[in-house]
Amino acid sequence: MKNDKSRRKIHELITRLQVVLSEIDYTQKACLQAGRMECMLLNYLYKTKAPANMNELANELNVSHSRITRIMDNLVNKQLVTRQPSEDDRRCWFALITDKGMKLAENSQKTVLDQQQSLVEKIAKKDLDDVYKAFKTYVDKYEEVLKETYIEI
Repeated sequence: MKNDKSRRKIHELITRLQVVLSEIDYTQKACLQAGRMECMLLNYLYKTKAPANMNELANELNVSHSRITRIMDNLVNKQLVTRQPSEDDRRCWFALITDKGMKLAENSQKTVLDQQQSLVEKIAKKDLDDVYKAFKTYVDKYEEVLKETYIEI
């Protein structure tokens, strides 16, 4: 009986955690006023700090080439990314993050890091190791479940 009650409490806590994590994701999206994929593409270009071709981006984000084109169109229209043709192949284009895109991605990253730092500071030092172990166990098991249930599209 106690085991069922504990499982329910864990389930409720996981649900709350998912809500909190979606708020973190929303913070990143709110900076861009864009969708999830636009944020992911911009963050990828920000982290790599190098031009990326459309095939690379489609593979990285696990989306079709037509979807990458639409995402790029949105980011180009917002002046966050530019397209440059390949010097070697006229059919190939590269995405480059603009200064405006860099600033937006930096602000997005900083907001999330500031939130995480503030959260960790609110946890008593004596509890940090226990919190880390619990989160690590949760994340490790969640990754296992995702691998077991992943369905390729």
